Amino acid sequence: MATTEDEAAKKQVQEAVWAWTGRVIILAVTFGFGFFAAWVQWGAGEAGAPALRQHVSDQDAQILDLKNKRVDTEGKLVVIQSRLEECQKNLNRAGAQ
Repeated sequence: MATTEDEAAKKQVQEAVWAWTGRVIILAVTFGFGFFAAWVQWGAGEAGAPALRQHVSDQDAQILDLKNKRVDTEGKLVVIQSRLEECQKNLNRAGAQ
């Protein structure tokens, strides 16, 4: 009779182990599929890597354009300042005469 109880207890433990093993496997497969789906969406989705690459190249072009405009504006400022100094010198000469 003791052997039967031991076998029944052993069988219950084995069933519990298999039940938890199945639950862990299902949980791992679910998380694995979720991570894989997220990786695929990031890699090829509407807001994924290809779209971000295009966005970065657009922003780089815009930054380059703004830098060129800034250089042009700084050049114009230098020219205007030199003309202003020349006008002030002419005004001072005219006032001295």
